[in-house]
Amino acid sequence: MAAAHDIHALKDGTLPAQRQMLVDTRIAIGLPKGTYSRLAARSGMPSKHGIAVGGRVIDADYTGEIKVILRNHGDTSYEFKAGDRIAQLIVEKIQTHDAMEIDNLDDTERGTQGFGSSNIGPKRLIACEELKVKMCFLNPDPQDNSYFDEEDIHTHSSLRDEIKMLSSAMIAAIQMQTMDDSFLDRIRVAGKEDDTWMAWKGELNRLKEKRKALAKH
Repeated sequence: MAAAHDIHALKDGTLPAQRQMLVDTRIAIGLPKGTYSRLAARSGMPSKHGIAVGGRVIDADYTGEIKVILRNHGDTSYEFKAGDRIAQLIVEKIQTHDAMEIDNLDDTERGTQGFGSSNIGPKRLIACEELKVKMCFLNPDPQDNSYFDEEDIHTHSSLRDEIKMLSSAMIAAIQMQTMDDSFLDRIRVAGKEDDTWMAWKGELNRLKEKRKALAKH
């Protein structure tokens, strides 16, 4: 069974690349006491279009219109039609108690340890100052980004193709750097001595200055 309720756009819209917008839904809900709802992206939107949904907490006592914040992390505009599913609404139970000030907190195994310390089985203790990110792969949705440390580079199975690709790219770059500079100098001299090429070059520059279209040939 689905854990969320689909939220539909009220009307057509276009979200430009690298921008965000607030989308009307004309939907209002009434939540039971002891619950709250939150908006989340539909599974296909981040991977296919780079569209994320801004996190919003909707309290049980809010009965106004639900509006969706869409963020376009892609390089092209995203178009949606009235009635398109643009987000999903999740309802969850919560525990709400009055806050009180105390002098000490109960001891826990995690204690004051921060990011990454909750993975306690199997244990692999790494001091923060020793863990350095060596490689990262960025995705349209930041939540899908991958970060790998020095040990992962040698052991992680998903890095095999990427490392092979990067190695080939680095080798190609090195080969380009070793090209004899004198060869490039000879090309430059030959171009300056070619009257036909110099005439065309002048024409291209004039077209560019006048912001006219370049000749197809």
